[in-house]
Amino acid sequence: MDKGFFDLYFFKNIENSNDKVKEVLKKNDTSRLALFCINQKKGRGRKGRVWKSKIGDLTCSILIKKKLDISEMGRINIIIVSIIINIFEDLGLNKVKFKWPNDIFINKKKIAGILIETSVSKNTVTQFIIGIGVNIKSRPNDLKYSSTSLFENGLRIKAHKLFFSIIKRFYFYIENYKNIEFSYLSKKLSNRFFNKVSLINVYNGNNKSVGFFSEIGCLGELILKNKNKNLTITYGEII
Repeated sequence: MDKGFFDLYFFKNIENSNDKVKEVLKKNDTSRLALFCINQKKGRGRKGRVWKSKIGDLTCSILIKKKLDISEMGRINIIIVSIIINIFEDLGLNKVKFKWPNDIFINKKKIAGILIETSVSKNTVTQFIIGIGVNIKSRPNDLKYSSTSLFENGLRIKAHKLFFSIIKRFYFYIENYKNIEFSYLSKKLSNRFFNKVSLINVYNGNNKSVGFFSEIGCLGELILKNKNKNLTITYGEII
């Protein structure tokens, strides 16, 4: 990998990796940045939820300044989720599943989460920051879902090695963005969806969508079946 593709930053102790990227940008205006930290004190998930990690776990963020239609952010999510799942499977892990939109499970237990934050102007994304957390050594015990770790699944890997593996693959996808077959990637994610049997409830504010899983669309949307019609969901949370 050409490491010049990213400005690389390494920190020992920080509050939050995505926030640290924004702080770095005020001093160094770069278009591509990857940040790794040993100890994140105030990890953040979707809707401001706390993401807990300990030293030895992976906490990192990736910044890309790239103009995209806001509808394409689902494709960025497809890319990063696919990368992490593929790395886990390449390392020999089985039963890796995807909970839309941004959680990764092993044996029905959460092992990784992703948070994408965007800057938008007139329906065009101008930059995005991808925050990634992976339970390598520890696993939080106060989540809604049971959690697990790579160590608990017999995999020993250093956080910085996992970090470099992720950004190396992300480099390839971003450089070849126009040639990516998103239909292929979305089909693979559909095959790894965490619940293909039970009724699914998706909440977006006060709105609720109910149905059975059909597929992940090419823009990262969740498609459910409800009686004889399909429901296409671009934002929300499975409860």
